[in-house]
Amino acid sequence: MKTDKFKVREQNVSLVLQEIIKSNGISRIQLAKITALNKTSITSITSDLLDRKIVLEKGTGEGGMSGGRKPIMIHFNEKAGICLLLNIDAGYLACTASYLDRQIIFQKQQTDVNITKDNVLEMITDKIEQMIAHLPSTELGVIGLTIAIHGSVNHNKITFTPRSNIDQIDLYHILQKKYDFAIHIENEANLSAIGEYAFASPSNYLINLSVRNGVRAGIIQNGKIEKGRNGNAGEVGHTIIKAQGLRCICGNSGCLEQYTSLNAIYRRFSELKNMNFVNMVIIREYFRSGDPETIAFIAETVDMLNNCINTLVMMFDPEIITLNGDLFKELPEISEMITAQVKSAFAKDMVIRNSCFHEQATILGAIALNVQQYFDIPNLKYNRDYDSCLI
Repeated sequence: MKTDKFKVREQNVSLVLQEIIKSNGISRIQLAKITALNKTSITSITSDLLDRKIVLEKGTGEGGMSGGRKPIMIHFNEKAGICLLLNIDAGYLACTASYLDRQIIFQKQQTDVNITKDNVLEMITDKIEQMIAHLPSTELGVIGLTIAIHGSVNHNKITFTPRSNIDQIDLYHILQKKYDFAIHIENEANLSAIGEYAFASPSNYLINLSVRNGVRAGIIQNGKIEKGRNGNAGEVGHTIIKAQGLRCICGNSGCLEQYTSLNAIYRRFSELKNMNFVNMVIIREYFRSGDPETIAFIAETVDMLNNCINTLVMMFDPEIITLNGDLFKELPEISEMITAQVKSAFAKDMVIRNSCFHEQATILGAIALNVQQYFDIPNLKYNRDYDSCLI
């Protein structure tokens, strides 16, 4: 089979750039050793990246054993381009513009908004134009817009949104015709998993359990997001935990989401305490005051989530499970409660921890997805020092 030399060149550029992004500054000699490319190829590729301002020369490394000139270090230019994110849920619309790292340029959100197939295009176009109006000039400009959906997505097509009807409009093709940058539509939990994976974990086997208005798992297997045949992989909120239980919008009865999503937790707690208004701060205060009913309530919720986590462990054998959402943000001790209940021999080397980023994980996932797609990097990792949270 004849090899396309231009395709090989592109693959080599992606390989070199991947190692530069992963490093905290790297020399040409180190790049040659890690990538197994010869020095001539490394020199040519890095010169091209420098000319395009995608990488920068900054600082020097350690000299060799015999002394001599110290190598110049090459760094990823995280200010070379801009990423855009839209986060859409029932009653919620947020937009974020950032550089190729975590630095935010512009951010705005709306709550208590009624988003439907009839107004969603107008609303998100307005947000996109607001972001564009606040953008500085960069070498690459906008490298991509990622739209986070709290529902199922298959190849940029929204296939199921349980709390709105925006799955009835083809946002991807409409927006791709309107704008000259790439459009990516992805599930929110998947983006959170990508954010944790790219910015906070060396592991290639990670699951992010997102408990928000729905319950979903973003699953990364060998560095790649697991989507399934129709983009429904990870819809653990629609696994049945109670026979003849509460009716779910998916068509089943007794789904996990009807008992452990944030709205379900608020509903159950308001019924328990006969309260008209509940949020996680209120539940947290009752729990930490030692209220017996609340302690039992949280224990029951943990039991239900733990059944889900045990199933994920047996199906996907992850190294790390991250817990994301206000439930875990306000009551971080829940991760320890869950860990104590996961007693399977198959999970003895697995880590369960709270998200390092919580709601910011979606933003980081969007940044990583945009960078990965724009530069064609198959396994993107940002350089980070992994502390006790970043395992």
